[in-house]
Order: sequence, then structure tokens, then C-alpha cells
Amino acid sequence: MRIIGKGHSAAKKLCSAINIDVPSKRAFGFREKKLEFAASNIACNTIKEAALEIRSNKTDNEFTQCGVSVDGTCQRRRYSSLNGSVSVISIDSGKVLDVEFLSKVC
Repeated sequence: MRIIGKGHSAAKKLCSAINIDVPSKRAFGFREKKLEFAASNIACNTIKEAALEIRSNKTDNEFTQCGVSVDGTCQRRRYSSLNGSVSVISIDSGKVLDVEFLSKVC
């Protein structure tokens, strides 16, 4: 449900509409944390594999040269946004090399 920007209350409505048991808020949160952990691990492993692939293509130089595309986005326009993200994508392989999520709120 978080993929479409909805939470537990929307999950309750969906479960009621399709006539299945509604998970408790605690169970919903537990599953949500489990999915977040799994997705985070997969993302980290994929980024590491992309970086290793680029390093394996290096020549005799001690530095690896790779063209990248850097793009950022904010939740709101102008500079009033509290949340944003930046991504780095390899031009050579088209794979994501790094993603950083930024927030002014702790």
C-alpha cells in the first residue's frame, strides 16, 4: 500500500471491499518494516554490483573513469521543500550508482 502512497486505513478499506481479513495496525506496520528492510537490502546490493561492474572495466590507470548523469528532485517547487532526492546513473551501463534522500526534518 505504501507504493501507492496509502497507509493502514486504505488497506482496511481495500480488505473490506474484497472481503478478506483486515490486518491489525501492528501487523501492518510489522510487514511494512519487513518489506522496507528487504527492499533496502536489494537496492544496496544492486548498487554495489553496478559499481563493481564499472570497476571491472577499468584500464591500467589507478582511477576508474565513468561518465555519470546526476539528477535531483524536491517534494515542492522552489527552495521551500523539506524533502528531496538525488540519483547518480552511469552513462556507460545505464545503472544506478547511488541514491541519496535528503530531509531538513530530523
